[in-house]
Amino acid sequence: MKSDVLYRLIALITCFFLLAAPTYSQDTHQVKPTHKIIYFGSSVPKGVGATNEYGYTSMFTDILKQQSAAGKTQWETVNISIGGDNTLKVLKRYEKDFLPQKGQYVIFALALGNEGIHEQGEPVFDQFERNMKILINKARSHGYTPVVTNSYTRNDYNEIDYRFIKQMNLLIHTWEVPSINLLGAIDDLAGHWTDGYWADSAHPNDAGHREMAYTIPPSLFDALEVNKPLPKRIEGSSLHFKNKGQRTKLFLFKPENIVHSFTTSINFKTAQPGTLMSFQTSGKNEGQKQGVLSIDDKGAVIYSSPKSDKISTINVNDSQWHTLTLTHYYAKGITLLYIDTELQGTVEEQLIATDFQIGGSDIPKKIAYKDWLFYRSGMNQDEISRIAEGPLLKSSLELYAPLDGKKVEVNDPSINLAQSLNTLIEQQK
Repeated sequence: MKSDVLYRLIALITCFFLLAAPTYSQDTHQVKPTHKIIYFGSSVPKGVGATNEYGYTSMFTDILKQQSAAGKTQWETVNISIGGDNTLKVLKRYEKDFLPQKGQYVIFALALGNEGIHEQGEPVFDQFERNMKILINKARSHGYTPVVTNSYTRNDYNEIDYRFIKQMNLLIHTWEVPSINLLGAIDDLAGHWTDGYWADSAHPNDAGHREMAYTIPPSLFDALEVNKPLPKRIEGSSLHFKNKGQRTKLFLFKPENIVHSFTTSINFKTAQPGTLMSFQTSGKNEGQKQGVLSIDDKGAVIYSSPKSDKISTINVNDSQWHTLTLTHYYAKGITLLYIDTELQGTVEEQLIATDFQIGGSDIPKKIAYKDWLFYRSGMNQDEISRIAEGPLLKSSLELYAPLDGKKVEVNDPSINLAQSLNTLIEQQK
């Protein structure tokens, strides 16, 4: 009898300490929880065209794993893409194939090609837009954060098809949803795959998939995880520099992970010569080289390429705001320089840019900057014109620094409002 009472007493004490003890798995304080991303699309996100279907989604998953190893969020990915799918087919299998995944994020990776844009034109364009918005809203209603890829190339596209692709991508840029600019990675600037980057008329090869993987901001999902909102254009911000021949403030931007195709754009106002922006590149057997965008004594912007070529532009020393945009298509092997909405020239080159800089001791005596943008993708004339006209395009945006030196709204000249966790680095030079 006494032993039975003692046994019950020991059991009660044991239960008390088990309930009171903290419950966590080993190393929980060191490793963040696992979160799940679902790739939901057609044959290209499935990996068709790549060796063993190790396509751009698999390559991006590996980038996420590298970040997880560095102490960031542990990401799990699942690919339920099926070749030939379009918005109609994805909507039909939404309940059966998608909802059971029980993830937190979904990348809707569909394109106008499977929708039938080449064969049917505008009715299919409207269908795609309508159904993509239905998918976005359905995902949100089930607790998912959706991300959308834009449309890309095919070798059977004609000029009309290409116009539809660019028009749809401009819409996606402005939707209230994170988005990825795949077109700017592999476009030959006529709506087809760049030579050497395709497996067949509808699919990229290994190299093409690699270029597409680089268009996704590596910390996009980490930014979404901390509820970083979609960026909004800050009106009225600017940052003024005065160069007195001494050490001058500068801002340095280093893209996350490897970047191939890119677009960087900034608004500036000055009346003196000097350096506007510079960037470093690296490459096999080349070491580091510098590209420089500067204003000469005649008031023209000069792009001095890391490959030693030059582009000269119109006069900009008029104390008026101008938009400078440099866009590089790595696969195509071309860099294009724009002032405002006008193309000023091109250089044939392949660049791997490692960092970008504004400010420093070589800038004009007085200069104002605002709205520094960096995209992990090349951009076509339609997109460049839209940037210069004011609307904020968001697909593959890794940096939006309004450069709010006037303390208009964000009260921080170095803040990055893009949905990435990358930052500007402030230095003196």
